[in-house]
Amino acid sequence: MRTVDSIAHIIEQDICSSEDVYHEYIERLREGLLTRDENSQNHFCVYFLPYNIQVKKVFLVHHKKSGLWLSPGGHVDKGETVFESLNREIHEELGVKDFFKDIQIPFFLTITPIENQKQPCKKHFDVWYLVPTDGKNFIIDSQEFFDTKWLTVEEAKKIVINPQNISALKILEKIFG
Repeated sequence: MRTVDSIAHIIEQDICSSEDVYHEYIERLREGLLTRDENSQNHFCVYFLPYNIQVKKVFLVHHKKSGLWLSPGGHVDKGETVFESLNREIHEELGVKDFFKDIQIPFFLTITPIENQKQPCKKHFDVWYLVPTDGKNFIIDSQEFFDTKWLTVEEAKKIVINPQNISALKILEKIFG
């Protein structure tokens, strides 16, 4: 129930990428079996967008499994809250343990169709978080990524092709002003 409860508390229509996404989140929550361990086809993931407000840059990764430039993130594991998944993924991918001390509110909810034949995943329910940082304490997992970069939003939009990531970048662009 921990996973279900943690997701139920964050589903708000105003942070969904569309009204249809909101309704699909509500329906998916009712179905249960929300993690990859419970449902390999469609499940919940966390994405986090590290950004540096002082230099107005965002941190992206060239992910080995997808072959795409993306925001870092990963699957919610069985028994975890979304917040626990967020901190675990930040630790696994950026080497920073317990980055957040307090529960965070996501800024965006999207759904990503997965078209990678090598993966059993067909659809991700993405919970997006902003991660303010200068990145000086990152210890990058080279097993996960071909490369990583700090980029302006304009530079990032030139290499990111995933529509959900592009939408998240546009929101960050508004924050940067």
